[in-house]
Amino acid sequence: MASGQEQVFLQLTVILFVSVASHFVIKRFRQPTIIGEIGIGVLLGPTVAVPLLKGVGVLDPAAAGLFDEQLIGLFASLGAIFLLFLIGLETDVKAIFDRKNVFVALGGVVVPWIFGFLIAFLMVPDSSLLVDGARTDRFVMATFVGATLVATSTAIAAAVLLELGMIGTNVARTIMGAVIVDDILALLVLSLSVGTAGGGVNPFSIAYLLAVSAAFIILIMYLGTRYFSRFVSWAEAKGVKSGLVHTGFMVAMAVAFLMAFLAEAIGLSAVVGAFLAGSMFSSNALRKDFREGVAFLGAIFTPVFFISLGLLVNVGAVGEAGPELLLFGVVLFGIAFVTKLAGCGVAARWTGMSREESLAVGFGMVPRGEVGLIIALVAQQAGVIGADLFSIIVLVMVAVSVMPAPLLRRYLVRIKAAEARAPPAPTPPPQGPF
Repeated sequence: MASGQEQVFLQLTVILFVSVASHFVIKRFRQPTIIGEIGIGVLLGPTVAVPLLKGVGVLDPAAAGLFDEQLIGLFASLGAIFLLFLIGLETDVKAIFDRKNVFVALGGVVVPWIFGFLIAFLMVPDSSLLVDGARTDRFVMATFVGATLVATSTAIAAAVLLELGMIGTNVARTIMGAVIVDDILALLVLSLSVGTAGGGVNPFSIAYLLAVSAAFIILIMYLGTRYFSRFVSWAEAKGVKSGLVHTGFMVAMAVAFLMAFLAEAIGLSAVVGAFLAGSMFSSNALRKDFREGVAFLGAIFTPVFFISLGLLVNVGAVGEAGPELLLFGVVLFGIAFVTKLAGCGVAARWTGMSREESLAVGFGMVPRGEVGLIIALVAQQAGVIGADLFSIIVLVMVAVSVMPAPLLRRYLVRIKAAEARAPPAPTPPPQGPF
């Protein structure tokens, strides 16, 4: 038992120290801190550190990696939950289903799915269709590959917006609102893909999923603002009378974990539940205390989420793929980047946003994350894609999450500077009785 605990403490020590170091290094280049965290994950993972340590005999050749996957997965999940709870505190949840957000989400789902499907159907070599000795149907494989390009990573854009202090802006509201709608649509796309793999699509199950997801969000919005927020305030007041501290914050975090659990239970991402939980308390008098408390928690756990993305990258496994599959990976990266940027950016422009705001929304929606990786994992477990194609998809998911962050930051800085230069709105003269 002691040996296991020692390993946990050592791994956490390494992760936190290298996270801090990466922040100092990446800030010298004026880039988002998440770039450094993902880069550290790549260096510590099976691409660099693990082969080196195995080569010098420090690691057993059978060892999968330096870090315990369950520990990293748990810390990464907590980090994403804390980050999205913090974003929810700054968000008006009633604006989620704004017409603009729905248009942006639709553009970011339909365009990548169609082009991802076409590229996979036309370019994946026949050798990659052999999975465990059986030949996968090309149409089913392409359906899953297209589905991996659909869902946006909430945490990537949220981290950059938070770092620049732009959570309450029009761009932030559009990105966060569209991401929630995007997650619901991604759930439907996954259901369609699974149905296709099973030999058919059940329209009743699709309608059921859509109804349950929409009902969950609407119910949480209603109950949260009317009851949960008041209950947290009541708990804080009772705690103060009894000489207890942080009672309201503890209850609020319990609510966040409950919402994350319920979101996962119905098939949505846990971060959607955490985001909704945070938005429940966006107008609560204790919001400032909640924001401060969860910011400290996020400082410990959130870097692990981004490091975990880097740990998934295994360039060695990708290198074993043939030239045709590597070419497909390069094209898939381009398709994943351009289709999300165009689909969301053009939709944002159509709804009346400026050029800079539309590009910021587009770049903010480009990163993929946990949902895309889950879809790829489901496809692999179902025998639809093999290990070589899975490695290509994982590398594309991580690369397409890293690349847009500097571009998103550039346009957000421009928007922030333009708003600072804009003259203040004239104050209307007082209205007298005459």
